[in-house]
Amino acid sequence: MSILVRSPGDLGDLVGKPGETLAETLRRTLLDMIVFGYFERGARLYPEKLAEHFNVSLTPVREALMRLAAEGFIEVIQRRGYHIRDPDAKQVLDLWQVRLAIELMAGELMIERLKDGTLDGTAIDRIEEVQRRLEVDPQAISHKDRHEQNASFHHQIVELSGNVLLLSTYRGIQMQVLNAWIQRGIESWRGRHASEAVEHRAILAALRDRNPNDYAKAVRAHLGRSLKDALADLKARNLIEELAQSRT
Repeated sequence: MSILVRSPGDLGDLVGKPGETLAETLRRTLLDMIVFGYFERGARLYPEKLAEHFNVSLTPVREALMRLAAEGFIEVIQRRGYHIRDPDAKQVLDLWQVRLAIELMAGELMIERLKDGTLDGTAIDRIEEVQRRLEVDPQAISHKDRHEQNASFHHQIVELSGNVLLLSTYRGIQMQVLNAWIQRGIESWRGRHASEAVEHRAILAALRDRNPNDYAKAVRAHLGRSLKDALADLKARNLIEELAQSRT
């Protein structure tokens, strides 16, 4: 019997990245499968079945599951094993607050580097290229592709701050993954596609102008709207799934 709700396609393939351990590859693959709806809500994850599915030993599977539990994506219930968690409003609020602080600092540092010549305008060109890939018909882009491009837009700003600790912290909070997790199974993000593009363009303009005040204003507006929508998405997602369960 399959452990999956639907065919995994490319998400179910265990493809490692350079320098990754097997446990890290498993963690990343399982996280994608959780976020993009390849398991049922609250599903129990059996290490033995996962090991069989991926044709690996139990040790890296258990290590991957414990890392996902530490990050808040699954929970370990005594005598009941590993279960997929749902995001909650407190988790969303806490992470958005941390994200805002990181992205404000990252942009300020990036602008300082642009001003002193450590960075040149081609750095902004690379971010703008990501934005151009996002500016397509919202019906023509998948949730996964949109998530990856949006994550790249924000990640590059933090990376270009030049602060390794800031970047490590940003990666650690799994901000963009949480956003995609909340949006699983709903399509409201498509209706925000155009307004998000305008907000991203305002951020890019502030970076090109080397204007930290305009950058802070643009980021606060963007993430403030994003938080409001994330909480609305979370509520809608829970209502949809509760309705579906009531009909079974």
